[in-house]
Amino acid sequence: MKRLLLIFLITTIPLLAQMVTVVEDAAVTNLKDGAFYYPAVSPDGTTLLFSSESYKGLWSKNLSTGKVVKITNVNGAGYEPGFSPVSNEILFREDKFVKGKRFSSLLSYDVAAKKAAVLEEGVRDLKICRDNSNAFKNYVKETEVRSTMKQTMLQKSAAPEKVVFIQDSKIVLSENNTKKALQPLGEGSYIWASLSPDKTKLLFTFAGKGTYVTNLEGTILNKVGYANYPSWSPDGNWILFMKDLDNGVNLISSEIYIANLKTGKYINLTLLSDDISMYPKWEVTNSEIFYNTDNGQIRKIKLKYE
Repeated sequence: MKRLLLIFLITTIPLLAQMVTVVEDAAVTNLKDGAFYYPAVSPDGTTLLFSSESYKGLWSKNLSTGKVVKITNVNGAGYEPGFSPVSNEILFREDKFVKGKRFSSLLSYDVAAKKAAVLEEGVRDLKICRDNSNAFKNYVKETEVRSTMKQTMLQKSAAPEKVVFIQDSKIVLSENNTKKALQPLGEGSYIWASLSPDKTKLLFTFAGKGTYVTNLEGTILNKVGYANYPSWSPDGNWILFMKDLDNGVNLISSEIYIANLKTGKYINLTLLSDDISMYPKWEVTNSEIFYNTDNGQIRKIKLKYE
């Protein structure tokens, strides 16, 4: 029945003469090797990062050789790690709690030397600002945007590009550390904010209301609806997200969707699966998506566009 429903869904959605088909949904990690979550792919598409369910520890997998390497076992390392845009380095955070307060450090791991170095230590409010390719160019220390680029680390100068992050439940758009707070739907809790690949639009979720796309002034362009953990496709035309449901205590279902911003149409990519599918991330093109199941298997979806 699920297969028939998927065929019906795909064949009845006009996508401006473009049809999208799931051609493969395959395992990337084996459950006997461990339970892994929150996949993130490198900008060149060669390396996959993932963590434990609690964000403790960080592993990398070479997608050509299949080799899995444990990078670190520190707390918080799996929370939005990324890749340096100018060197063979992986950047991640380490969280420590002192008297109930969290202090975060930013670390850089040299893949060749297999050694980590501390870039920032003991920050009360540290935010990571990756771009859509998982290149980790900037971060926010308290309220100041700083660059991860080695040539600017000593000066601790801000990057000259647009950066978006959440501060006090508001969307903050920053350029050259000139900041503008946005609340497109009024007072409330804003999460999962990101810039489009061309940096002309914002994607975010407003708690209790759903996910939206606006221009940089906060004017609503698209209402995506109930869409958690949203992200832009590499070409900026699609939104990837999960629809997860719980019974107030436990997660009971979650499926992966893409939405076409031009047509407003949705496609369920995991309709054939009996797994609870979560935390999807685009690969470097629109054709591949990584995600994890609730029991900790990393999987990859391959798409065909016609």
